[in-house]
Formats: sequence, structure tokens, C-alpha cells
Amino acid sequence: MSSRHRGRSLALMCLYQIELVSAEPETALKFLWYDKQISEEESVYAKFLVRGAVSQKTRIEGLISAHSTNWDFSRISIVNRCILSLSIVSFILEKELAATVVIDEALELTREFEAEESIQFINGVLDAICKKEFMGKTD
Repeated sequence: MSSRHRGRSLALMCLYQIELVSAEPETALKFLWYDKQISEEESVYAKFLVRGAVSQKTRIEGLISAHSTNWDFSRISIVNRCILSLSIVSFILEKELAATVVIDEALELTREFEAEESIQFINGVLDAICKKEFMGKTD
């Protein structure tokens, strides 16, 4: 597993904790809840993603709501919202990453942490957001 993927996994778990139990982001980012070794690269990347998702939360939630056709935001599982948030923050802050890489990573996280039927939902929402909001990143 690559450091970036592990960093994304850590960021997902951290966002989940923030959302589920209203943990303070900086407290969750200490990773005291994680019992495995974390490299510096993984930690830095996870913190970058989580801080970006937290600081862009209103924008991200607006994008998810606008592009999740026939789904009320409150009905989207916390895990799916966190995966979408991490991906959208990558669209916003990691402009050097191709959209296909961001979406592929999101689908991999979905396979690891969510039900199989969520894959199509995550793919559809991210594809719509990417095409309508971040033109040029689909190449």
C-alpha cells in the first residue's frame, strides 16, 4: 500500500471520527486512536487532507448536495460523505493530480470501507462534480 493511499485512509478515519463523535480536528489529528505505525509522509498527507476538508466543509457539502441527484445530504452515509469530502478537497487543493487518480483513490477507499453498492454512487457524484465544477481535470 502506497504512503499516499495510507495517508488517505488515515484522513478518512480521522474525518469519520470528527463527523461521528464531533471530535475536534486537531485532537483527532494526533492519531492517538490509531494503533499502527504511521510514517511522517502519511501523517503529513493525512493532516493536509483533513485540514483542507475541514476548512472547505461548507463548499464541499454544497457540491455534494448539488451533485448527488435524488439523495438528500442527510441520507448519505458518514463514510460516503467523508470519501467524497477527501476527493473534493483533492480537486480543490491538489490541482496537479489528474481527476482519474482522485476518483480511482475514492473508489478504492469505498471498496475498503463501505458497501459495494456505494461504488457507483461515489463514482457518479465525483464524475459530475469534476465535469461541472473542475473542467479540464478530466483529461
